[in-house]
Amino acid sequence: MSKPTPHAALYVWHTEALKGVFGEFDIHIGEEPQCGWFKRKLVKDGPFVPARIWVYQPVDDEGDLCDDEAMQCEVDGKFADPEEAWSWLCGNPISEAEFKHLTALRQWSEQHAPSEPYANPRKPVDWMNVPTPTFATKEQTP
Repeated sequence: MSKPTPHAALYVWHTEALKGVFGEFDIHIGEEPQCGWFKRKLVKDGPFVPARIWVYQPVDDEGDLCDDEAMQCEVDGKFADPEEAWSWLCGNPISEAEFKHLTALRQWSEQHAPSEPYANPRKPVDWMNVPTPTFATKEQTP
């Protein structure tokens, strides 16, 4: 059997995209999907949701591949076809940290603030009805 593709080799495109190597309008539509972390909107005027593309690498106890590597994709926590999702994702690469933040924000909003836009990403944001945020002052904080 063979060894899995090294992680660094899988994320070369993403690393370069975050550095701005490709330019703002060189978004690679029509190319093969690339591994990385992304954000996208599910509807016009909706909030960004997290997305990622990675390669599934089934390995045995010795670290050798025991089956073919397979490209996989997740958008807003749901599996998606990497080929179909690529044109929506390639223009918005983000760091893994931002991906984790968007994921946590989405989960928190669903549980604690169901009226917030991040809790309903398939619904356009109606800015006339979004609650005004409140901020604690020094006197209010314990």
